[in-house]
Amino acid sequence: MNLKNKIFKAAGRIPLIRSHEWPFGKIEIVLAYDFKKRSPQEYIYLKSKYKDILELVGRESDYEERKYIYNNFHYLRWVTENDRVDIFAHACTSSVGGYNQPGELANDLKKFGLLRVGVIKFQACYIGRGNWLERARDVFIDKGINFAYMAGPTDRVVWNNPFIKYVRGDRRQAYKVVKGNINKTFPGTRYTL
Repeated sequence: MNLKNKIFKAAGRIPLIRSHEWPFGKIEIVLAYDFKKRSPQEYIYLKSKYKDILELVGRESDYEERKYIYNNFHYLRWVTENDRVDIFAHACTSSVGGYNQPGELANDLKKFGLLRVGVIKFQACYIGRGNWLERARDVFIDKGINFAYMAGPTDRVVWNNPFIKYVRGDRRQAYKVVKGNINKTFPGTRYTL
């Protein structure tokens, strides 16, 4: 492993300020982008930071895909309305990772057991701009994924590894939050609409 990769791996072990604070339940991490192949340093960082990660994409063959689903089909099954699912990907205003349509992403999340969750939080640049979150909300609900809130950054997510992560722009409007179909609030957070 080269020096740069060692640095990213070590950085993943240093806690980000407030990165794991979710006093209401647990946080499950999902990768919706092939970080392993396309951004290896980010992948090394994320794997060392979050020990248990569901990778939606990145298998080389149908056999590997079937095997991964077989071993992980239950990954999101025990998520409750007190929990949060963080979806990491590179994105723009119209797509997340390799998913051009919200329905494709919803199908994959459901395949791994997601039925009910408190918050779906996208850790993906610009996805909160435009109407992608509203479209995703409607599609997720139609596909049987119930949630209280969905959120995504309105600008570029900046990682000053390993110490802090923030969204550029006005901090009061850093994330766009849309209400889902579960009536629940998380006091002290942005999820109180």
